[in-house]
Amino acid sequence: MRSDELIELLKAEVKGRPPERIEGVSPPEKPRPNTLVFCRNEEEARKALEAGALPVVEHETKLEPSLRVKSVKLALALALSRLYPEEHPTGVSPNAVVGEGTTLGRDVYLGDFVVVGKNVRIGDGVKIYPFTFIGDGTTIGDGTVIFSGVHIYPRTVIGRRVRIHSGAVIGADGFGYYVGPEGIVKLPHAGVVVIEDGVEIGANATVDRALLTETRVGRDTKVDNLVMIGHNCKVGPENLLVSQVGLSGSVETGRRVMLAGQVGVADHVKIGDGAVVTAKSGVASDLKGGKTYGANLPAIEWSRWKRIYLYILRLPELFRKLKGG
Repeated sequence: MRSDELIELLKAEVKGRPPERIEGVSPPEKPRPNTLVFCRNEEEARKALEAGALPVVEHETKLEPSLRVKSVKLALALALSRLYPEEHPTGVSPNAVVGEGTTLGRDVYLGDFVVVGKNVRIGDGVKIYPFTFIGDGTTIGDGTVIFSGVHIYPRTVIGRRVRIHSGAVIGADGFGYYVGPEGIVKLPHAGVVVIEDGVEIGANATVDRALLTETRVGRDTKVDNLVMIGHNCKVGPENLLVSQVGLSGSVETGRRVMLAGQVGVADHVKIGDGAVVTAKSGVASDLKGGKTYGANLPAIEWSRWKRIYLYILRLPELFRKLKGG
């Protein structure tokens, strides 16, 4: 690709004379000639230049040629999208099964052994990879990509430009039961799941259907692998839910909430706009927006932890002594 096109795409400030063409992106550890290298520091930039690569940096540098951008990470995303565009096939496999009343948009792909139920609406440019199941009455918006082995239960609503990775399950029954003298009685879930535009759902993630209304994942939210979203949840727009996050039923999150790995949220909790919860924290009550929360315990040397734990066990006794009890 011509370097001037990439420079315009990245809105980069140019020092020196870059090569006429760029052949890809290489990592700072192993820079290759005529590639872009996105550098975190001057040492990486110098190493890239010595290898015949074009360094991209955020900081001031005298190295030539080089590119300076506002954000290396954003520039990397833009460059990768342009230099390594994702390609998808088009066409319906003879091994796919399409139910009665289902409509397919233009340039759709249905891979081998895809099963699509009755009265499903599939928009333009939708790509559905092999061994995926789409339940009756589901709607899938334009440009959505569903990778192999995804299971989507009936009446699910999926927006435009959604990406759902392998093994995800959308619309399974929520975990709801009556527990009493009569035993454990299942509450049948008659609601739906709504996935809004631009959402990405990672491998083996699950989004449960609502009891009576809807479970909703907001626009442009990104859900990592192995995340659990319980029934009746309302996940706001532009959230980041990192791997192994678990949301109990009826959790509500605002805009741009970030839950780090293995955060657990109790049922009916509300989390405000812009809140951040650090890894392994448990959220048992509502959190106001715009703050960072955490109650995790980072790993420490084992013998030291055992001593600390002994002190924790003695806290009630120490408090009694302080009160003169």
